[in-house]
Amino acid sequence: MNVQLVLCLLGLAVANEGGPPVIKEHPSSIVARRNDPATLNCAASGAARIRWFHDGEEVATSPQDSRSHRVLLPSGSLFFLRVTATKRVSDAGTYWCVASNSYGATRSHNATLTVAAIAYDFQRQAEPLVKARVGDSLVLPCQPPKGSPPPELTWLRDGLQVTNSSRVSVTEAGDLVISQAVQEDSAVYVCRARNAAGTRESQPTHLTVMTPPSFEERPTNITSPSGVVVELKCRARGLPTPTVTWRRLEGKMPLGRATIVDQQLVLEQVEPMDSGVYVCEVENEVGIAAARATLTVIDAPELTQRPQDLQVMAGEAAKISCRVEGDPKPLVMWRLPSLDRTALLTPGQHNGHASVSSDGHILQVEQVTSQDSGTYYCWGVNSGGGVNGMAEVIVLAAHPPPVVGLGPKDLTIAPGSVATFPCEVVSEAAKATVSWWYRAVIHLLPRQLKQDSGDSRLSLPENGALILKDVRQDDAGIYACHVTAATGTVAQEAVLRVSEDADEVEPLLLPPPPTKPCLVAVNQTAVQLSWLPNSRRSGESEQWYTVEYWRQGWDEWRVADAIIRQESCVVSQLTPGHTYTFLVRAVSSRGASFPSPWSDPVTTRSPRDPSLTVDEVRHARRRLSRPIVTLTDAAIIAPDSVLLTWNSLATTDKSVEGVLVYSVAKMGTVQVATVLGVSSSSHLLRDLRPNTQYTFFVVPFWRSVEGTPSNSHTLTTTEDVPAAAPGDVRVTLREEGSVLIKWSSVSGEEARGELVGYQVMISHNGSQTTETVVSPWLEARGLLPGRLYTVRVAALTGAGPGPFSDPALVNVGYGGADGRGTMADDDDSDSKLYAPPQPAWLVYLVIPLVLLLFLATLWYVRRLRNKAPPSTNPPHAPTLNQDPSIYPNHRSVILYSEQNLWQPSNEKDSSLTSTRLLNPDQMVSEYPEQRMHRSSETTAEPYATTALLALESPRLNQGWRYHSDDSGVQVNWADILPPPPSCPPPPTDLDLGDPTDGNDPQMTRGLYSPQYITKGGSEQYGRPCDTSSEHTYMQVTPGDSRDGSIAFTTRQGHSYHKIQAEYHIPRSADSPPRSNTH
Repeated sequence: MNVQLVLCLLGLAVANEGGPPVIKEHPSSIVARRNDPATLNCAASGAARIRWFHDGEEVATSPQDSRSHRVLLPSGSLFFLRVTATKRVSDAGTYWCVASNSYGATRSHNATLTVAAIAYDFQRQAEPLVKARVGDSLVLPCQPPKGSPPPELTWLRDGLQVTNSSRVSVTEAGDLVISQAVQEDSAVYVCRARNAAGTRESQPTHLTVMTPPSFEERPTNITSPSGVVVELKCRARGLPTPTVTWRRLEGKMPLGRATIVDQQLVLEQVEPMDSGVYVCEVENEVGIAAARATLTVIDAPELTQRPQDLQVMAGEAAKISCRVEGDPKPLVMWRLPSLDRTALLTPGQHNGHASVSSDGHILQVEQVTSQDSGTYYCWGVNSGGGVNGMAEVIVLAAHPPPVVGLGPKDLTIAPGSVATFPCEVVSEAAKATVSWWYRAVIHLLPRQLKQDSGDSRLSLPENGALILKDVRQDDAGIYACHVTAATGTVAQEAVLRVSEDADEVEPLLLPPPPTKPCLVAVNQTAVQLSWLPNSRRSGESEQWYTVEYWRQGWDEWRVADAIIRQESCVVSQLTPGHTYTFLVRAVSSRGASFPSPWSDPVTTRSPRDPSLTVDEVRHARRRLSRPIVTLTDAAIIAPDSVLLTWNSLATTDKSVEGVLVYSVAKMGTVQVATVLGVSSSSHLLRDLRPNTQYTFFVVPFWRSVEGTPSNSHTLTTTEDVPAAAPGDVRVTLREEGSVLIKWSSVSGEEARGELVGYQVMISHNGSQTTETVVSPWLEARGLLPGRLYTVRVAALTGAGPGPFSDPALVNVGYGGADGRGTMADDDDSDSKLYAPPQPAWLVYLVIPLVLLLFLATLWYVRRLRNKAPPSTNPPHAPTLNQDPSIYPNHRSVILYSEQNLWQPSNEKDSSLTSTRLLNPDQMVSEYPEQRMHRSSETTAEPYATTALLALESPRLNQGWRYHSDDSGVQVNWADILPPPPSCPPPPTDLDLGDPTDGNDPQMTRGLYSPQYITKGGSEQYGRPCDTSSEHTYMQVTPGDSRDGSIAFTTRQGHSYHKIQAEYHIPRSADSPPRSNTH
């Protein structure tokens, strides 16, 4: 069975292999460049052979034809080693492949091989130079070179491909069309042709779209001082670039001093005769344009005596001279070396110990210190220009102290030998003396060695050395060389050891000293020095240097760097603004040489601008030494504001960083504003003093270097209204209807202008009258008696009135016997008042309310009289906010005018409160005591009460007295009327008197005690008021006591209320007092 299956499968396979081949991959058309390899693919299944045909002829391939450049690959593809395109042999054409076997042949699709080619020359192209006007339309032609396949065309504009737009397009023929040409179309255009054979580009076409000339910057009018360089700017644009021509109207151009630099007219050393109108003309092929400007040259001040550099010792006076001449007379100012740019002194001013003479030509600095070192500027300005001079002042605190050039060295010698200790001194500032001192051990006091000490072994030659002959054991010790000079002292020690085993002392051979160190560079904290080795330097190769330096204020020299291998070094970590002196020693294995000559004093730069080098400062000063800024205008904008405008000749920030705008008041006050950038040409000055003369000028600067000031403008600011009101307004009553008003004037600074008078405003009940006077007083007449007037005063300048003073209230009273009125709130006729006026409508509102309240009171009293039940109590019962039954025998008069004074919360608290109230002996209070006068009668009712509270009188010196009727009804006014203000300050003028006349001490004690419960007494009862409110105090005054009652007055604040109270004495004076407690 298996054998049959295998045979079937083999039969099927044989059946499938039968038939012609099948083409699986047909060749595709290709384009190839000549001499490049190429491949035509062909693949077939079941093919025994594959052949290729070219234009109907079979292709001979390798290896059958060894000379053929065509190769038949095993896959059936035709491979060209190199594509040939000559007149004899050309691979271009149509190809197909044929696959065959024993069953037949199969042909593929046709494929074309194209050999790419392109010519070198364009058939047509644009001209190399093309010009057009703005708004014109133009065509740049382009016909590509011949090629196969036909090349594609693209246009390039400055190397970038041109894309079609609304104005620019490429036609089918390849021409570039530009409509409505603009200046931005100016560029280099190239036509590019490309196919598989390569790329060809046409010759570049430079298209220039010409524009008429126009000005980017027109020349402006310039006012310049004489002797400076003036630049009349004129910048024009256009295509082609316009040519610039300068000419002068009504005058000749100053030949030899006039040049054109970058379209600008530059005039050197201008003179007044150069003033005139100058015209800038620009022209190109399209058109012409012109602009003009006026040059005004005025004489500038001249620096006839420049300040000179100065070195001065600390404590002495420094005097710097600077003389500036000119017409008009220039303002001379001195700029001090300070970070404060307002440190400017004008003639006659002084700042600390620096002062300027009255003419401004001499600056005197008394008792200078190291802080006074720096650059002093002398500025002179007038309307014609400005000049600048400067002087470097170096303050030397002291000269350097002496230096031991060759000092003693430790010695170890044998007894009987000679010990020599050198001590050679260098003191360039003062003469130095040398003395020798000896001590056996370090803890002993030294003794001086002298030539005439009697010891013949001791010798002190003039060179400062110490020579000790025939040394003994007791000569061992410490020998010190002391050098003394007016500039300081220095000492150096050496140890002498005497030993039998000592070696012979070798001669001292030290290297020679180097030359004087020179300054190479200096900044804020470092100095670079250089020097040369001594020409007598020995052949010893190992040698280095050490640098010592001294700063003003030091007592000794210090070593900056001990090992320096070359003839230069940088000494760093110095203090800014200090002066240093340097010296150098050569050092070898034998020791240090004699010091070099001292360097010149070197002052490190102050910390004003640490980023600048010496060369940068020098170049900046040279660059800013000529005037480059001209102040053109100063316009008053407001009484405290002025707008300045200027012209600057600086073109870049590298030459000028900005300008300093100075405002110098006539009294010498200086204001400075910093304006950065060379493009700024104006600045608004604010916060000036009105009605003050100012001189304005501008100073260019670069970093910390300030240049020559510009010309100046002098003007006086306008007046302003006064800033303050007159003070101390006082009103004095004269005869009836007349008052005298006086006040103090305002100061000149507060007036802010010329004071022309005062405005006095007198008002009453909404109407007012204004009077203008010159003197600080006014007599007002025609005032109506009994009226309140308000008086206010304001100062007046040309700009108008200032603020009015606080109102003063005056009450013109009715004339008395002396013919004088009264002042409100005071009996003094010469008073200062600040009470506001009371409106009249308040009076009309109060009167109806009082009448209504009076009627309501009458109705309430009658109602109580009709409804009162019969009572067994006395006719006059107490009306406090308590039950009177808890204190039937209470004798004290309890006086309050506030509601809800005691509010017990329970029975226990009520008892406690009653106990405290009825035992005034146990209470302590800070309030004044109440005193009452008893009636002389011996019989009275057992109770005393206070019931009525009076209304406040409109007249502050009067009061109201009320009496209760005989009906026995007491009205509690506190329940009807609103309470008065709480907690006034205790009165200090109460005349309490003695209510008992000394007859009843118990009664006196009970009546004198205050009846307030303080917070500390009990927390169960509310106080009448807290610490922030007001209290009501009562002053008891004697009254009419014929009916057994007394009258008393209460004081609240400054208002008095008189209230009548009745007090009845018990019938039996001998009976003991009852207890007030329950």
